[in-house]
Amino acid sequence: MTQSLFKIITFLLGIYALLPTALARLCHIGVIWQGPRGGKRVAITFDDGPDPVYTPQVLDILKQYKVRACFFVLGHKAKAHPELITRMTAEGHEVASHGFRHHFPWFLGPRAMIREVREASRVIAEITGQPPRLYRPPWGLFNLFSLLHSYLFGQRVVLWSFMSWDWGRRCTPESITRQVLSRVREGSILVFHDSDDTPGATPGAPAKMLAALPLIIEGLQQRGLSVAPLAELYLPQENFWSRLGQRMDSFLTRLFGIKELYFDGRPTLFRLRMKRYRGRPLALSDGTLLRPRDPIAELHLNNEMLKEITRTGKSPERIALLTLKEVKRSLPALARWVQSTPQGKNIRAVVGLTMLYRGTERLGFTVSEPPAIIKSLATWYQGWLLSLYHSEGRLRLHRHKEKLSPKIVAMGREELLRRYLRVTENDPGRRQHLTG
Repeated sequence: MTQSLFKIITFLLGIYALLPTALARLCHIGVIWQGPRGGKRVAITFDDGPDPVYTPQVLDILKQYKVRACFFVLGHKAKAHPELITRMTAEGHEVASHGFRHHFPWFLGPRAMIREVREASRVIAEITGQPPRLYRPPWGLFNLFSLLHSYLFGQRVVLWSFMSWDWGRRCTPESITRQVLSRVREGSILVFHDSDDTPGATPGAPAKMLAALPLIIEGLQQRGLSVAPLAELYLPQENFWSRLGQRMDSFLTRLFGIKELYFDGRPTLFRLRMKRYRGRPLALSDGTLLRPRDPIAELHLNNEMLKEITRTGKSPERIALLTLKEVKRSLPALARWVQSTPQGKNIRAVVGLTMLYRGTERLGFTVSEPPAIIKSLATWYQGWLLSLYHSEGRLRLHRHKEKLSPKIVAMGREELLRRYLRVTENDPGRRQHLTG
């Protein structure tokens, strides 16, 4: 009985801890461990800080060489030394999460794991103004939940390309420098430690790393390698699945008869589909009562334009602002189309379902909640599109899910013409048209 129980415990430990660690460390599943070849770039990262003795010296060296790095900080240390976190961000470095207290991941249950991650993220967000995008588990060890980290918490998991062995008792500045420069390649992610008080670290070891760091940076420069921010290094190119997903989106657009709206020879932010309204009766701001079966123009966003907007925007608010700018350019074209085409003259309203609804009421739209089932489907579909058209789409959806919740936006035909037709009436030479 005792032997059987031991086998069961060993099996469960293997599934919970050993297997996820092997998949991440050996097969690199679900983690970033190096950047792409090409570009002559490497990234420098630091673990276990911030430390009041060593971290300022690291920052001084990076500032001297005009190098930006990524600091995987512990939440309780960030809370104790917020001024160092503030300095990191002020000098252009990225602040990422290393957990709250550097606990051994194999011995953390699901609830403790979630608490470690969330508490560290909360502390970092309070200091920097935004939650960390990246996470590195202590010792690079995983359990089942940390392997699924990106999906559970919306943070990318980052390891390293090879060890610098800068925490050992026998390390020297020369051995650290030799270890790094003998193995570094384009795309390498280097890891150092700016603290010596975590289990396994040798007291005083970061002083040797500090002596080696200028030699390493100069050695990289002599080889023609530049030190790039980690975010630039791991930014992925469009992969097969992304291209396939975008082709599927293009196919669905054609299948459902969604047409692009052009104005003055340029595409607008809108695509249109003629259909019958199927929602509950909706009172619009201009007095129009939209009823089931009323003809409408269903608004869809031009995903190629949205792709460029989401690449530029750094937050949901910034994306919404850039989108509104394009909406203001596109609404006069929509009004002209409604006024001048047989399909447009027949509709009662223009209606859309979008996550980017903030500010649309000032433009004349009525904003309302969709039915629960439609909201769930739209959240999944638009989140899928966001992940296809932006490298951090899934992260943003996790990080700002309360802000990225779809709403119905609708504007009556007469309100659209009253507000926006006059913008184009003085320039009849401009043309708008639909194309498949």
